[in-house]
Amino acid sequence: MSDVVKIGIAGLGTIGSGVIKSLLRNKSELEKKFKFQFEILGISASSKDKERSFDVDQFTWFDKPIDLAKDSNIDLVIELIGGDSGVAYDLAFESIKNKKGFITANKALISSHGKELSKLSESSNSFIGYEAAVAGGIPVIKTLRSGVILDKIDGVYGILNGTSNFILSRMSEANKSFEDSLLEAQNLGYAEADPSFDINGLDAAHKLSIINSLCFAEFPSLESISIKGIENILTLDHKYAQEFGYNIKLIASSSKKGGNLRKEVAPTLVKIESSLGTVSNVSNVVCITTEYNGTLVLEGEGAGEGPTSSSVLSDVVDYSMNTRNYLFNKKSSDLSDPIINKDLIERCYYLRVFLADQKGAMSNLTAILGKNGISIDQVIQRGGVHLKDEKNFTPVIMLTHPVDSDSIDSAFSELIKTDLISMDPIFLPVLKDNL
Repeated sequence: MSDVVKIGIAGLGTIGSGVIKSLLRNKSELEKKFKFQFEILGISASSKDKERSFDVDQFTWFDKPIDLAKDSNIDLVIELIGGDSGVAYDLAFESIKNKKGFITANKALISSHGKELSKLSESSNSFIGYEAAVAGGIPVIKTLRSGVILDKIDGVYGILNGTSNFILSRMSEANKSFEDSLLEAQNLGYAEADPSFDINGLDAAHKLSIINSLCFAEFPSLESISIKGIENILTLDHKYAQEFGYNIKLIASSSKKGGNLRKEVAPTLVKIESSLGTVSNVSNVVCITTEYNGTLVLEGEGAGEGPTSSSVLSDVVDYSMNTRNYLFNKKSSDLSDPIINKDLIERCYYLRVFLADQKGAMSNLTAILGKNGISIDQVIQRGGVHLKDEKNFTPVIMLTHPVDSDSIDSAFSELIKTDLISMDPIFLPVLKDNL
């Protein structure tokens, strides 16, 4: 590697443009602090003519991003295109095969192709940086790659998707519906026109799979993660959860239970005053429980031009200093394929049903729950409270004693076949730990 790092950047949206501006703005500071000099030798995107926040003409334009990886003068390729296939995939593998450094903010790419990338980066002795792929400006990857590398990690709990957290926060704090909160997120630029991956849990699951690889020595995989989204949460769920002392958050978690690793993304009740419960709007938080360091809490902006650009620059500095790590902390030969854990665990759940306003309905409901081994700890039932289209049904909210999810599935399957309830019931896990 030469004294001057020669950079090619593919993808010039909000993040790509932010990276270029941040590099230029901090040029003298980077040299002063890290003896790091650079040149941006090429840029590429789907359209050169699109209006951007910097002057495109000051750099050499490449019509095809893949040509950045093939250019012998470029040392380091930064991919900010997105997606786990197509151009982003080709650019990653071509860069590494040509022994160039490669930096990305693309969690889907790292999650979907981590096994291939791990092996290829080892054989090529190539640098891969992906700090910006998880939790925006929070240094989660750096912490797991070096800060706690000699500690034993027992579990990870986090809010890893800013869009879903914004929606849930607005529903809770402003008493807005899911639809209105989503529209607000889109109007503010926090949610895409198609927000599916944010609200169905897949974005958080991609990030969790990467964290799992660093914590538990396994290749990233979505198949081993139980994934549920926030689409079925109602505003009244937030109201009643708060009466019980909880907020509802989309929690990504991996925890060891009885020697097994349980991996999950799901809307979850967390204590209002906890580290997870107090995080609002588009912020992210990651709680790492360790054997020697206790619980580490990392919190900050999880997305956006500034935080993500900062994480990309952190990787650029690491590359300039010739920092080398295995992609997931260990040799690929020491990593395992994830095991899908189907063991049932017992924990408390939040249950919500819309119960018919008729004599004996409550006793029939509790009979079905009891028949399936579900014991109720707390109940909220208020007559006269209805949804607009559910005039003859009242919401009944329950917190259970510890029970497994199969028992709840069995009870709900039985309930749905009766005339006792309207709408599909929901159940959400309750995180008792004060994380």
